[in-house]
Amino acid sequence: MGVHERSLSWLMRARRDARDYERLPEHSEAHITWANITMMTRRITRGHGRRAAVPTLIAA
Repeated sequence: MGVHERSLSWLMRARRDARDYERLPEHSEAHITWANITMMTRRITRGHGRRAAVPTLIAA
C-alpha cells in the first residue's frame, strides 16, 4: 500500500469528505485542510510508539 492510498484512507475517516454537502468548493477545500491538520497534529503529538524516547542504560 502506497503513501497516497494510506493518506486517502486517513482522510476518509472524516466521513464528511465522502459526501459533497457544500455549495462552494472553498468550503470543501477548507474542510479537507482541517482534516489534514487534525490528522497530522494527532500523528505528531502521540507517543513514540516502537522506539523509546530515552534509551535505557543497564548499570553493571
